[in-house]
Amino acid sequence: MKKLTLFKNLRNQRRIIKSTKLYYIYFLWFINAVFGGIVPVLGVFFTKFMVDAILSNWQEKRFILLVIILTATSIVSYVIHYLLNAFLEAKYLSLRINEFNRCIDLYAKVDYEKIEDSSFQDEIHTAFEAIQGDGEGLQPMFDNACQLFVYCVSIILFFIILSFFQVGIAFLCLGSTILTALANERIAKYIDKRKKDRAHASRHTYYYNNVCSDFAYGKDTRVFNLKDQLMSNYKQKSLNYTNVLKDIANRRFAYGFIGLFMLLLQDGVSYFLIIKSALDGKISLSEVSLYVTTVVAFSTVLRSFTTTFIEYMSNGKLSDAYFKIMDQQSYYIRSGNVKEVDSLLSPAIEFKNVWFKYPNTDKWILKDFSFKINPGERIAIVGVNGAGKSTIVKLVCGLFHATKGQILVNNIPIEDYEKDTYYSMFSTVFQDFDVYACTILENVIGSDISAEAKERGKECIACVGLKEKIESLPLQYDTPLLKVIDENGVDLSGGQKQKLAIARALYKNGNVVILDEPTSALDAMAEAEIYQSFNDLVQHKTAIYISHRLSSTKFCDRIAYFDVDGLKECGTHEELMKNKKGYYEMFKTQGKYYQKEGANL
Repeated sequence: MKKLTLFKNLRNQRRIIKSTKLYYIYFLWFINAVFGGIVPVLGVFFTKFMVDAILSNWQEKRFILLVIILTATSIVSYVIHYLLNAFLEAKYLSLRINEFNRCIDLYAKVDYEKIEDSSFQDEIHTAFEAIQGDGEGLQPMFDNACQLFVYCVSIILFFIILSFFQVGIAFLCLGSTILTALANERIAKYIDKRKKDRAHASRHTYYYNNVCSDFAYGKDTRVFNLKDQLMSNYKQKSLNYTNVLKDIANRRFAYGFIGLFMLLLQDGVSYFLIIKSALDGKISLSEVSLYVTTVVAFSTVLRSFTTTFIEYMSNGKLSDAYFKIMDQQSYYIRSGNVKEVDSLLSPAIEFKNVWFKYPNTDKWILKDFSFKINPGERIAIVGVNGAGKSTIVKLVCGLFHATKGQILVNNIPIEDYEKDTYYSMFSTVFQDFDVYACTILENVIGSDISAEAKERGKECIACVGLKEKIESLPLQYDTPLLKVIDENGVDLSGGQKQKLAIARALYKNGNVVILDEPTSALDAMAEAEIYQSFNDLVQHKTAIYISHRLSSTKFCDRIAYFDVDGLKECGTHEELMKNKKGYYEMFKTQGKYYQKEGANL
């Protein structure tokens, strides 16, 4: 990764300020630097004037007037500095929230291939740390930049004061600070070097923390006695994360000795020169107090400057990782130029010599696979586990991309479609569907709140057999689901959730209907009823059904049977039964199972 420079940090900040048009932040930084920078400088003069007043027998009025002027100036400067900091902090929060919203919007557009890629998850975890809070990353980087300007004003003024006595002390303080800063830079580089290890360990720890604390896992944890195993894994992952943090802390401790040694050297030499000059009669006692307090204050400001600068660079590195993710166009969905499709047209889908394997794996799921689904055709995809049935659905839906070969929809490569247009063609119920923490009706119709949409949503819910259940609830279709957001939320059974997901697909009314084993939580009769209802509702649409129960797909125009070596048979149920091959054997096996089940009943 290219070394991040101060100018790169400033460029990223300017980019954000430009996008929000908050240019006045620069002016506020300048005003804040002036008033914040003089506060510590005014403090060093109090002791000098007190000593002068005692030794020179100042009149009481003169002394009181001077104290009032210094105190009032300090208070006014501090109050202005404090108020500006508070105002700017609110603006920094606003800038971070703006980036967070932009990030959420773009994350929804990340190519689905990346979502299932663990290496990408490590990268995105690191990047999102920059905008998830005010502890590190984007927001504190703005505060760091503001404070650096404040420290610069103080440093310039302290340097001028010490130069009146001996400019060598001023340069000694600067040199000591530079060496300390170099040590801190080594620490920052080490932290940056370990950030992927930290993100990887943090992501694992977060997962087990979620599993151990989320009530959604509570039943399985108790029934299958998984507590000990989960806690053991959690402790191990936490230990891994702690070890990374410990390595960083040890490196900080080692380099901290350099800073301590330079501070002792700087103070020792400075105090020696000041005391020697006083003993030689070159400076007065009040000047001794001035220069001693100036050295202390100058040293404090310089080290605060270096600490803040290192934080600024570290936060800048984190923010730069975020910007790289946001700017990396290869991460986002590949989108073409075809923006219109006929909503009434049932498309043809064709695989042409498609090869596919999942990212970061060597196993080919599909090898030179060619297959065509005709417009309006109902086709069932069946076969053994691991044969690639669900993979075909992901490829058809454009969630994954063929490694080699082409997938065509209406003779157009799917990459040529604009992605939102392409997604609009599919009403799909996946194996790993989910319901959301909103109302039952919103789970089906989304954000459309029109009366027509609500009525259609209720019709779709009725079609999947949930009407009676939902209308028995106190809030009926406005009942919130899950208890994550609303404590009065209802948690449906697995079968009911599947029916709700199917109702969602019905409501969308896409050109292609795909059911990827969505009825696994239903009994055989309920599944047959759902499939038959779908068959009646989709009518002339192109439909793809995946099911592990072969009896549910008998009504399809064609059945494609897969094993681990790919497509083995394709034809009607009657044709495949006559072939007496893989499909026939699987159907007979399942038939015996259901016959035994019926006999036991």
